[in-house]
Amino acid sequence: MTETTSLQPSIALCAYAEPLASNRRVLVFGNALGSLPAQLMERGARSVHVCDIDAVRVSEAAARNRSTQIAFSSLADSDLSLRDAAFELAVVDNLGAYDPLLLLRTVKRALGSRGAAVIACPNPEAAFPLLRSSPRNAAATSLDYYALYDAVAAEFEHVRMLGQTPFVGYAIADFSASGEPEPALDTSFVPGGAEEPDFFIALASNQELRLDEFAVIQLPTRRVLSSINPSPAAAPAPPAPPSPSLEELKARDGELTRLNQWIRELESRASTADERADHSETELEAERANLEAERGKLEAERAKAEAERAKADVERAKAEVERAKVEAERRASAELKTRYEQDLAAARAELDGLRAQGTQLREHLNNQANELSRVTSELGARTRQLAELTEKSEQAVAAELAEFERQLTERGSEVRRLEDELRTAERTGRELVRELERRGGEHSKNANLELERALAERDADLQAAAWTIESLSLRLELAGKPATAEGSAAESAFTGTEAR
Repeated sequence: MTETTSLQPSIALCAYAEPLASNRRVLVFGNALGSLPAQLMERGARSVHVCDIDAVRVSEAAARNRSTQIAFSSLADSDLSLRDAAFELAVVDNLGAYDPLLLLRTVKRALGSRGAAVIACPNPEAAFPLLRSSPRNAAATSLDYYALYDAVAAEFEHVRMLGQTPFVGYAIADFSASGEPEPALDTSFVPGGAEEPDFFIALASNQELRLDEFAVIQLPTRRVLSSINPSPAAAPAPPAPPSPSLEELKARDGELTRLNQWIRELESRASTADERADHSETELEAERANLEAERGKLEAERAKAEAERAKADVERAKAEVERAKVEAERRASAELKTRYEQDLAAARAELDGLRAQGTQLREHLNNQANELSRVTSELGARTRQLAELTEKSEQAVAAELAEFERQLTERGSEVRRLEDELRTAERTGRELVRELERRGGEHSKNANLELERALAERDADLQAAAWTIESLSLRLELAGKPATAEGSAAESAFTGTEAR
């Protein structure tokens, strides 16, 4: 068995799933002799494992294989070679060629929790597919859009349905464009804007993921045309038939006679059938009407089935929403519990810190209370000392006041005496001035000097007496006030002044 060089429809899956295959382990269910494994390796896959239902193709592919990153096994013994969660991407080129439920369980078991599957199935209603798919075996199952979705959704949590539609046309490009040209897609020649899908594709995973919503994958024209209409020149020439013998020619002549006779009989039957056809036209019209009515019933039943399937989809979606709601509530409850435990632990730690601070504050308050008691005791002692000193000071002030009064009396007598002397001196001075005026000369000058000196001495004595009186008067006023810090300071100041 040799590998065909024509293109296979699964080559588009390889290009579309490139972001999921890059640097990942890929599991392929399909033709072991096809080009899909090599294409996946060229697009960045880390390794590719191919499972094929045909053991002969597996043996031939393994014998041809030269890559250590590509492995082959038959689907019958795949359980021996596949490990749970060993792959990150699974590609199924035709789910209808397998037992869908069994294969999908195998795919789910082989994928990790973050793995994805790209599952294709031919559209049974596609009348003119662009490329021929692999030959179907006797056990192949025909799955339509809804059957494919139901089968995949039963195993995977997230399913997105895609369609692989033929795209045939020309691209008109500006060779002198200044920048990257923006493609413009014109589908006006196609009724409805798109062809009937050749394949339905399910993108399945247990976690939500997204690929391009619309991808146009260009294929080489020559290989596409050779797949559609193989070149006669490329086909091997049939061997030349051997020359027939005489017996064979006689046998063929007899066979030709019998064939001619059979043709005449067929022509006679055909003329009879034409005559009968004229008479049975009414019966055919009635049968056509019955067929149309039956077709209407089938269409109604199909619409009813689609409505029931849509209703089942809605119920399934409601169940999914309810399950997601329960899961979200469970997660929110777990998060709230975790947050409550964290807040409780933080509050307990803060309470322990506050208790430690309270203990420190109590110790500090006790120390402050002890210090206050000591200061209070000391203040009482100082107050008693101050009272004793105040009592002694009042006695000393009274004694000093009596002394000041005695000194004031004495100084008053002295002041009066000095005033009398001053008046006497003034009178004597005036007399001396008149005498000097009469006498004149040098003798008068000497007398004036002596008189001025005597007057200056008397003025100095009078000024000192005035200061003494003022000091004594102030000391008497201070002696009558309570013994305060200001009085003591003033008394010290006047005492220093008097000493000076």
